[in-house]
Amino acid sequence: MDFMTVANQMMSLFLIMIVGYVMYRVKMIDDEATVRFTRLVLNISLPAQIITSFVENRGVVSNGVVISVFGISFLVYVIAAVIGVLFIFLTRAPKEERGTYLFMCLFGNVGFMGFPVIVTIFGDGALIYAVIFNVIFNILVYSIGIALIGGGKGSRRFNPKLLLNAPFIAAIVSVLLFFGGVSFPRVLVTSLNYLGNLTTPLAMLILGATIASMPVKELFDDWRIYVFTLFRLGVIPLAVMAVLRALNLTTPEITGIMIVLAAMPVATNTTMLAIEYGGNLHLASKGIFFSTILSVITIPVVAMLC
Repeated sequence: MDFMTVANQMMSLFLIMIVGYVMYRVKMIDDEATVRFTRLVLNISLPAQIITSFVENRGVVSNGVVISVFGISFLVYVIAAVIGVLFIFLTRAPKEERGTYLFMCLFGNVGFMGFPVIVTIFGDGALIYAVIFNVIFNILVYSIGIALIGGGKGSRRFNPKLLLNAPFIAAIVSVLLFFGGVSFPRVLVTSLNYLGNLTTPLAMLILGATIASMPVKELFDDWRIYVFTLFRLGVIPLAVMAVLRALNLTTPEITGIMIVLAAMPVATNTTMLAIEYGGNLHLASKGIFFSTILSVITIPVVAMLC
């Protein structure tokens, strides 16, 4: 894939993120507005985008391919976990930071950034595979993810109620509709498309505002975060690339989509879970900041190699 084409597409997303950053800095939006934008994306536009990705790909993507992508997505997380353990071993990360580092290695920003990036690079038809990947993300992040990031303040036990969020429910319903062959009226699909189109610009504005809210002066005090960023954005996607190509489990396009999703920066919900479950909020903020900024350069490089 041509580097400049992907770089230009990523720069377009990055510019929207900068707009969100500036809007927060000049107090055009604040933390409360960011929360409301996030709720709009999570509860309305993102579920609409998920549903349309399945509805519009019925007959184009076979049931067997959908099932195989679920298995490949799980394999990607296994690879990320192995790389995460390797990072902890090589850097001798402090015991109290190991869970957060492993969490950040496992869980990239698949929804807010992954969906827009996949659509931008591979086209609308590729979103269905990103949604499948996100289903596995939700199952893992709200089970073993909580156990990894949990600390003294919160419970480490899996709470099934955490899976009752709109994007996850939309994904499950979409899968059932897909395999059940249920069709929607065209007018409904069109309306859902309009709502889904809000996801990309709003998600990037939210990312920009999130970065703007971080205490920048406190982000540069640990050498391990630089090594971690290299692992998150470089080593993990390259490992996924090597394994998937060696096993030759699916088409080059799906393999490329899995590799790019593996190259996403740290998930933005890392800070929220760190707050709720007593994790290392300072470390989580640094991981999000560095990986998100540098991903604008690394994702085009990874996409070019796909």
